[in-house]
Amino acid sequence: MSPRLFLATSHTRRGRLAAAAAAFGNTLGRMPLAAEAVPIAGAFICSLLLYGRIAGVALEPGWHVLAGLASFFLLFVQLRLIDDLDDLERDYPAGHSLSAQRAALRARLLASLAVVALLLVALNSAMEHALTAAAAATALAFAAPFAFKRLFPTRPLLCLPAFEGAPFANFMYGYFLWRDMADRELSFYVVVCVAGSMWTGYEFWKFSRKVGTTALQPYHLSARGVRVALNALLILALGINVSLSRLAGMSQTYSIYAATLPLVWLVWLNASRPGRPRWAGTRFIVAVEFGLLAGLLLK
Repeated sequence: MSPRLFLATSHTRRGRLAAAAAAFGNTLGRMPLAAEAVPIAGAFICSLLLYGRIAGVALEPGWHVLAGLASFFLLFVQLRLIDDLDDLERDYPAGHSLSAQRAALRARLLASLAVVALLLVALNSAMEHALTAAAAATALAFAAPFAFKRLFPTRPLLCLPAFEGAPFANFMYGYFLWRDMADRELSFYVVVCVAGSMWTGYEFWKFSRKVGTTALQPYHLSARGVRVALNALLILALGINVSLSRLAGMSQTYSIYAATLPLVWLVWLNASRPGRPRWAGTRFIVAVEFGLLAGLLLK
């Protein structure tokens, strides 16, 4: 083969590989919550490590951990798909021109939810408590928009326990998976602290996404109401993080970090100007997880 032909062939192969990589990246990017995959995985890993640290049981990597991680991510994908299904009537109002699009999208969403449900069953079939927890989280996720929201259409705050309880149930899944793997039980207080530490970060991400936008605020809250909710979440995170550091026997350095982080975010939040702030989004939960991983792994 001549050098010129060899170079041409190499460039063609590189072009095909680059195109394939770009296509794969675009496919992943279109997946629900693809941008949040890292903090979701971090929440799962931190939870398992915390349960093991508190119980004095080392986490053993294996198939169950991978199945649990996949299930954990699928539970949040399921939340997103259910939310999209609930928003269909709003996004595609009644009308002949939009009815076909609405019907096609509803069919795709229902098919996706069915696939997620089947995968959750398959991944957790050998783990009794994890399967029950996944089923309970799924039931609450559907009940929030299709039961509570229909029962209290003019009182959205009455739906808050269901809408915010659904992600909390997702975080509780991590404990029941760990229980199946370790064959141990922990107190309710410990489980609530671990799940709550991840849940507050999730809720901060959820509410902070609406700051500085014209989108409908959660529960019809004003911009000031959302800011008050964010302050309350950070204060709650402060209490939970300090309690968790004591339960897990973390170092003094981590305890200082756990207490300082929410305080820094409180000052940052209340000192910021209107607009899309840098403190919003997943930055807080990533900072929480980074500190936990450092405290747990760097003994």
